[in-house]
Amino acid sequence: MTGPATDPTRSRDELTSATEALVAGWAVPENIPHGVCTAIVPGTECINGARLLARTLHTLVLRSRPRTLVLVAGTSCKITRLRAIGSIQTSLGEVAIDERMAARIASLWPGDLEVIPENTGDGILPSLHRITPLMAQVLIPGCRVVPMEIPTRPGQDFDPIRLGQELGSQLKSEIGSCLIAAGTLSPRKEGKVGDEIQEDASILKYMLDPEAVDLAGLASVSGLTDWCSLVLATAHAVERGRRTGHLLEHGMVDFGQQKFGAAAVVL
Repeated sequence: MTGPATDPTRSRDELTSATEALVAGWAVPENIPHGVCTAIVPGTECINGARLLARTLHTLVLRSRPRTLVLVAGTSCKITRLRAIGSIQTSLGEVAIDERMAARIASLWPGDLEVIPENTGDGILPSLHRITPLMAQVLIPGCRVVPMEIPTRPGQDFDPIRLGQELGSQLKSEIGSCLIAAGTLSPRKEGKVGDEIQEDASILKYMLDPEAVDLAGLASVSGLTDWCSLVLATAHAVERGRRTGHLLEHGMVDFGQQKFGAAAVVL
């Protein structure tokens, strides 16, 4: 596979084969327990981001058998936005939105929430909401989604820790529900690779030994441009009883013209 993983000019057979190839020969680490409920991926459409996502989905299949994926991506929105009705269209067909779970989240959400109308075009979807439903059709057939957008930075009416805890509280009783959050790590600058890897490690520390408050504090003074989804996911995992995170892979991805550190983590 070369170019964007969601290239609409690819044939169904090519997309299916390319997705399967991303997990061929890769084994889920034995130390990852059953019941992981949270994943953090870069949420990009480049080949490296696609590989990290594919291996994360493969891990979730073997350890959690997900029925619904709650997809959390940071965008320029001012309040949380939720798609609650209809489906997500991909090159492999439609993936249904879990309308029951979306309605539950919307009815119990403690902060401001905008429900996106059903007829809103898919062309403005964040990368995570485009690539995950596409790959899920190959790796998790029949799985549904609940796409959510959150602000990239906290605000007076948006606290990613509190909202992550609320999501964890709501979803812990939902058998087969897993949350996948998009987030990149330190931006890469030529000649500073060692420093940037150290910055990545400092952030990852609070995902692998999950601590949302410390993660938020470090991320807020770092060079991360989109970190609220990382914090929300970590708070969600802790609320659902996860005390250890597991690093599947660390690398670098392309996001537009910029390169960023990236990791696939499951909790």
